[in-house]
Amino acid sequence: MSDGTFLLIISGQIEFLDVMAPANTSYHCKYEFYSGPDWKIIGGLENGLSQVANIINNNDKVVFNFPVEVQFKSTNPFGWPQLVLSVYKEMKLEGYGRVHLPTQPGCHKMEVNLSKPKSGYLLGQLWSFLGYQPELLEPTNLASTTGTNLIRMVSTGKAFMTFNIVTQGFLTLGYDSGPTHNRGE
Repeated sequence: MSDGTFLLIISGQIEFLDVMAPANTSYHCKYEFYSGPDWKIIGGLENGLSQVANIINNNDKVVFNFPVEVQFKSTNPFGWPQLVLSVYKEMKLEGYGRVHLPTQPGCHKMEVNLSKPKSGYLLGQLWSFLGYQPELLEPTNLASTTGTNLIRMVSTGKAFMTFNIVTQGFLTLGYDSGPTHNRGE
């Protein structure tokens, strides 16, 4: 691209969750992209909400195969896009996950750890006992480092995703992401 910008094209899917899924429950997830100030979405969706996945047997995989597609335009790699995932069991938060999108073109299989905020102090534990689950007002705050070290989290499982990454104009501007690999094998 001659205007000093490059493109990042992402297509793929949120495949499944590996969580302790009890029978007769349902799950859904939502995703949001977070990126630096020089990044602009020029196609696709910045956020999305999946279908509901119903669990029949204990410990079944929670399968979504939920498509994700977005195109970014930027003038510099600072603030490389991240995907923030929020997973819900029924209507209660099951966990958050965050991952930087790969910088190298190709197919990438990714494992994302899920965790949720842990109630603190006696009053918070009492609310948890009564069914209240603490949630973040802005889950994309997990993508920045501001104050996230103050949040106590507990691990809840993993999300598995596959993304195909295509860049255009990246090398022309003098950026090098290393050798291209097929991460899907």
